[in-house]
Amino acid sequence: MKRYGYLLTLILTLICGNVYAHQDFWITQNYGNVKVRIKTGYKYEEIYKVFLFGQLAEQFAKQLNYSGNIFLDFSHYYTGEVNPDYFISYDKGNGGYNHKEKGKDLLKKKSIVIRQVARQFDAQTTLKLLEYAILNIEYIKTSQTEIEYKKNYRWWTINSIDTNVIKKLLNEPNSTQLNNALNFKFERMVDNKWGISYYLHNNKYTFFSREWKQTDNKWGQKDTDLITLDNIYDLKIFNNYSAIVFDTDSSFYFMRNGFCKQVSDKHVIQNMHGFYEPYSVNYIGGDKLSIFYRYNSKPEFDAELNDTIRRFNVPRTSIYLYDKDILIQDLDELINDKLNHQNE
Repeated sequence: MKRYGYLLTLILTLICGNVYAHQDFWITQNYGNVKVRIKTGYKYEEIYKVFLFGQLAEQFAKQLNYSGNIFLDFSHYYTGEVNPDYFISYDKGNGGYNHKEKGKDLLKKKSIVIRQVARQFDAQTTLKLLEYAILNIEYIKTSQTEIEYKKNYRWWTINSIDTNVIKKLLNEPNSTQLNNALNFKFERMVDNKWGISYYLHNNKYTFFSREWKQTDNKWGQKDTDLITLDNIYDLKIFNNYSAIVFDTDSSFYFMRNGFCKQVSDKHVIQNMHGFYEPYSVNYIGGDKLSIFYRYNSKPEFDAELNDTIRRFNVPRTSIYLYDKDILIQDLDELINDKLNHQNE
């Protein structure tokens, strides 16, 4: 009886150890007269990206000679693709983030408030919305109205100008002053000042290697650009000297600093569907990294059941060999093939 009790305890421990839950959270950061807030569900790289936008917005406001308060509010729709929505107002960020919070102020002073709902945010859109708000602040004050937004798991009562006006302005060409602002550079801070990081420049992300080197008998900082990407979905840095950057939810590059600088080919993780969590990437010895994730399978017809089935929250581990620049798509599939051959 003790044996079965121990076995039951072990099974429950293994099951419970793999059950996880999460809750959405807000992170806020201030840059001069700019307050940045993002609501998300995991520690996505989107957090660090919007903080760079906040620094960029502070400089852009100075460029436009605007010293009033600005609130950039990012609502991260991270579970899948979505058509972005944008709102502009001038108020105290009256909350209304659910029916119990209607009319609740988030800010102490009236500010330009720019809200975005999207899976992926970018600097150009943020600055374009901000530029319009600064140049048309009197129009915003007199034209904003209270609206209800009940989409994408949001239930808001907020102020905004006509959203059709916002969509139209986003399709207009950039102004010269906006393009000048996008030319500013802001670095993503890392734990160590040496190694691999990236900077935002011209609405793109350039990864670089930073080393302490001797040049012309002088020691100093030397930066070497490695690769420029349109987007960053996820980023894993190992001791600041190597990193995996996912530019989408199913593709990545590996890069390495030091004597053997390296940028891999682009690798695509196949048969992904319904995946939205950050990856779990770990060094497992030699030149091997494990990449663990859970995904939802695509609907498939099962002949035995005579029905279409779909599996949810399926665990999968990929193995990446960075010296050989090879990605093994599915470790479990490899193991099962080996076992099947042994049983034949």
